Order: sequence, then C-alpha cells, then structure tokens
Amino acid sequence: MSSNNKVFKIAQLLLNQSIGENDRVDSDKVSAILNELRENPPAKHIEILKRFGFLVRRHMSSYQVSLEFKGGDGSEITNSLCKKNFIDHHATEVQAVDCPSLIAGFRVKIGDDVYEDSIANRLNNVRKALL
Repeated sequence: MSSNNKVFKIAQLLLNQSIGENDRVDSDKVSAILNELRENPPAKHIEILKRFGFLVRRHMSSYQVSLEFKGGDGSEITNSLCKKNFIDHHATEVQAVDCPSLIAGFRVKIGDDVYEDSIANRLNNVRKALL
C-alpha cells in the first residue's frame, strides 16, 4: 500500500472516531485525537493532520449553513427559508451574519452550493449582460 493511501486511510479512521451523536463532528473527540497525536506522533503526522483537517471541514460543511443578509432580521429570513423547506432547521446549524457588501437580500451557503438573491447580484448580472 502506498504512503498516500495509508495517510488517507488513517485520516478517514480519525474522522470516523471524531463523529459523535447525530452524525456531527464532536469537538471533544477531535481534541482528544489531536492530543493523542501530539503525544505520540506517527510517521507522516503532518500529512495525516492536513488530511484529517480537510475531512473534518468537508464533513461539517454538509450540515452547516451560512446565511449572509443585508437589511431585515436574520432569524426572519431563516424561518422563511425553513418554512419553504429550502433548509432543514433541525438538521443543520444556521449561522446568520449581517453582510454589508450585499445590497438588500441574502446569500445562503450550503456545503459548496451558494444561492444568492440580492440587488447587488442582480446588478452584477445586468452588468455582465451588457458587456
């Protein structure tokens, strides 16, 4: 087995050990794993840590939603999106942030997908169409 395959398999095993209830990453388990790796570093520990960090971020993005908005209340927009079954409020962690770069509207990031409905985005689309 190649060295990279070993690194990937070890990182995947560490991710599996760090997942707690509801198929979410448990920060206490991650801390315990990192402390163990710090005390007893295996061969290629830097590569393992990089891959483990990548896997943790990718797994967390599957249930975390970032909501950026301008104007209005973030909880109001979140509730509206949940009512329309766009996002599942119970299955996800929603982080709402007031974003000054948006001009009235919102931007939702779910994993790698980005959905935006703002005046700034509409103006940008018009600008692209005219050029």
